Amino acid sequence: MDFSAFAPFWIVFSLLSAFFHASRIAVTKHLSFSFSARALTLYVNLASLVVTLPLIFWHHDFPFQEPLFTTVVLLGGLISGLGGWALNSAIQRSEVSLVGPVMTLTPGFVVLIEWLVIGDLPGSLGALGLLLLVVGSYVLSVEREQTSLWQPFVQLFREPGSALTLVAAFCFAAASTLGRVGVQMSDPLSFAVVVAVVNPLVLFALFSLQDHRFYREAFPADMRRQLRPLLLLGLLFALMRIADQIALSLTLASYAMAVKRTAGMFSVLLGHWYYGEGHLLPRLLGSAIMLLGLLALTWT
Repeated sequence: MDFSAFAPFWIVFSLLSAFFHASRIAVTKHLSFSFSARALTLYVNLASLVVTLPLIFWHHDFPFQEPLFTTVVLLGGLISGLGGWALNSAIQRSEVSLVGPVMTLTPGFVVLIEWLVIGDLPGSLGALGLLLLVVGSYVLSVEREQTSLWQPFVQLFREPGSALTLVAAFCFAAASTLGRVGVQMSDPLSFAVVVAVVNPLVLFALFSLQDHRFYREAFPADMRRQLRPLLLLGLLFALMRIADQIALSLTLASYAMAVKRTAGMFSVLLGHWYYGEGHLLPRLLGSAIMLLGLLALTWT
C-alpha cells in the first residue's frame, strides 16, 4: 500500500507511535510485577502477532526472493527483540529517571547509523530540531532530587541498568534504520506483519538456547489471569509498530525516531492523571523545548 500521499503527515504518525509507546509502557509497568523481562518481551510480540496477522489478507507484499529483504527481516527482528528485552530488563534493574534520559540517545544513534548505512543526513534546521527534542526529553526525565543536569550521565556508569538501556537505545536505532529499508522494498503494513511473525520465533529460539527450560517461565499456570492486559499490550505494541512503519516510509528514520521520543511527554500526562506523579514544572519545561524541536522539524 502506497502512503506517499500522506508524506506531509509523517509527524502525525510519529506522534501516534509515541502515544501508543507511552501507553504500552504504562501497561508493561503493571505486568512487570507478574512476569520476568524475558517472558514479557516474548508476550508482547506474541500478542502483537495476534493483532497484526489479519492484515496479511490485505497486505502481503513479501519479496523474500530478494536476499536483502530476507536479511533485513531476520536481522531487524533479532535486533528489535533484543532491544525490547534490554529495555524491560533495564526498567526492572534501574530507575525510570535514568532509563528515560538514556533512551533519548536513540535519535542520535539513528543519525549515525543512517549516515553509515544509507548516507542520509538531516539538514541544519532538522539537526537543530533533533537536538531540541533530545534536550527536551532529557529535561522531562530530570527529577527534583537530582543535584545537577549532569547527574544522570554520572550515574550512567554506576547504575546496573544503564548499560542495558544503552543497548536498547542502539538496538531500536538500528532496527528503525533496517525497518526503513524493508518498508521501501515492500510496504509499511506488509513489513509490520512479517516482523510480527519473525520476532516471537527469533526470541523464543534465543531464550530457549539461553535456558532450555524457558518454556516453563514463558507459559506459567496462572497466565490466564493476565490474558486481557497482555492482549491490550499486544494491541498497543501493534499499533505503535504500524505507525512506526508508516512514518518510516514517509521520512528519515532519525526524524521519525526523534519525534517518537515525545513519548516522554505523554508519559508525564498519563503519570499525572492516573498515578498522581509530580515534578510538573521541569517536565512542562521539557515539553516546551520539545515543541520547539517539532516546529523546527516541520519547517525543514
